[in-house]
Amino acid sequence: MKNNFLKSFIIAIATLGMFTIQSCDTDPCADVDCGINGTCFEGICDCDAGYDGTDCNIVIRSLFTGIYDVQEFCDSNPTYEDNYISTISESFDGIQYITIDNIYNFPNISSATPEDATVLASVSNSGGEYTLLIENQTFTSDILADFEVAGFGTYDPVTSIITVNYSITDTSLDPTDESYIDNCEQNFYPQ
Repeated sequence: MKNNFLKSFIIAIATLGMFTIQSCDTDPCADVDCGINGTCFEGICDCDAGYDGTDCNIVIRSLFTGIYDVQEFCDSNPTYEDNYISTISESFDGIQYITIDNIYNFPNISSATPEDATVLASVSNSGGEYTLLIENQTFTSDILADFEVAGFGTYDPVTSIITVNYSITDTSLDPTDESYIDNCEQNFYPQ
């Protein structure tokens, strides 16, 4: 009888010890503060769209906004370097959106204003790289109603330079016309 009691006592102590050891496991998110813009998952902040940083306190679009000196090369005239000014602003479409004005330097070749040549882009952190996406869109200005634009780009946090590759399509032309589509690369240098 004593032997059974002793075995039961040892099993009870061992079981209690296992539960105590298991209950000492710490929550990996216990000391992680993701603020109001993210959620902790296994000790790392998973930030909401438009936010980044170890505690989700960086508004990604703030990295892109500003006034820039733009250097642009296009397939239509590959030896010509076009230099102009462009402004990247916050958009009212959401925290992950920006607007880029004066794309393609239309005021230099038409009666359009920099505001007429404004496009909407979304920004994100994709795989540790800050990117922007210009989904296929037309301009809201009647002057540029025949043009479509689409593209993508990156932001370099070390140099603050933004590089954008995009295409501009003149839908008023026949698709076989060599001027129908122009592919361009822009480098945005902060002023």
